[in-house]
Amino acid sequence: MKIYSQGDKAIVVSVEKEVTQHTTEDLLALRSYLLEQNYPFITEIVPTESDMMIVYNARDMMKHHHITSPFQYMTDLLHSIKIEVRHGDAVKMPVELPVYYGGEYGPDLAELVEYFGMSEEEFISLHANKTYFVSMMGYSPGFPYLTGLNERIYVNHTGDEQKFIPAGSVILEGKKCGVVTTDTYGDWLVIGYTPVHLFNPEKEDFTLLKLGDTVRFKPAEPENESEGGSESCQS
Repeated sequence: MKIYSQGDKAIVVSVEKEVTQHTTEDLLALRSYLLEQNYPFITEIVPTESDMMIVYNARDMMKHHHITSPFQYMTDLLHSIKIEVRHGDAVKMPVELPVYYGGEYGPDLAELVEYFGMSEEEFISLHANKTYFVSMMGYSPGFPYLTGLNERIYVNHTGDEQKFIPAGSVILEGKKCGVVTTDTYGDWLVIGYTPVHLFNPEKEDFTLLKLGDTVRFKPAEPENESEGGSESCQS
């Protein structure tokens, strides 16, 4: 574990391992511990795939808690924490997302199967027959970066041009895939669409997926194929 400063008000814990579900679970366990301790000077904890940034109020630490060196204090605190994570103890069922692959719902799928030299059925099987885990959240509210993609369909390129990508689009990027949660423009490779809303600002718990959750994709057919893709995305 590597610990280093991020400016004068934050510290970063870096696991320095390959990104795996266990790595994410280790960081989440550390975050949970810190939140349970309710340190008054820790203002924010932001985990990513293999790092976690802990923001602290250095002025408050010095003025009200008589801590002369906030960074050194935080470093010593993190080194002193010993957490044993028993991976797999609390097994959660994967969130299953139906996906309409290809066609108007996945406009880049045809080009991808040609690029990989495989059939559409083989590509869909490789993509759907995996359990992914949410290794990071970002880009837009509730947007999950999903790790676990079959290495046979890793991509090293993006689309040729920027295009409209509706919420619900299932995309590929490098060694990961994701699900777009708000309408956007970009050059991601879109392989399908899920009718499940991952982000709903009207709900108190407005994101369906959380960091560390697992996901399975299930090939499905649109209920009404006569409707246009953009219209059915809003249904």
